Amino acid sequence: MSALGSVEPLKVSVVTPREAAAREYLLSAGRPLTRQQLRDIVDNTHKLHVEFAEIPMNFIDPKELDIPNHSTKNRYKTILPNPHSRVILKSKSCNDLLSSYINANYIRGYLGDSRAFIATQGPMVNTVIDFWQMAWQEESPVIVMITKLKEKNEVI
Repeated sequence: MSALGSVEPLKVSVVTPREAAAREYLLSAGRPLTRQQLRDIVDNTHKLHVEFAEIPMNFIDPKELDIPNHSTKNRYKTILPNPHSRVILKSKSCNDLLSSYINANYIRGYLGDSRAFIATQGPMVNTVIDFWQMAWQEESPVIVMITKLKEKNEVI
């Protein structure tokens, strides 16, 4: 399995039944666990790895975003926000779609809240202001980084 940043989406404009099923799965899948079920998974991580491997890849066609020059705000060209759940920055100018764009998505929470969390890329030099605008706008009480501080020998 290669790194996500190096995976390129297929250049196919036709949505196959498998892709449609995968998209539906990603939009609706959820399996809340009891505390005991979570403890059992911790004791047998193999089942968790198998379940994770079954999750279909989620590639978004850049054309779906319909925002000119959005690629200038993406750390990787193949990791894009899902249009159905992406965070939209409040912009002073409704004519400038790029100022409302950030590579971030709302994530459903454990109890079904559709906007419990936000997943986003690490901010780049040209997106730091957008990142903090999003944190302020969404009243984020906590920010958690789950990646390394270095990426290809570059400090993030």
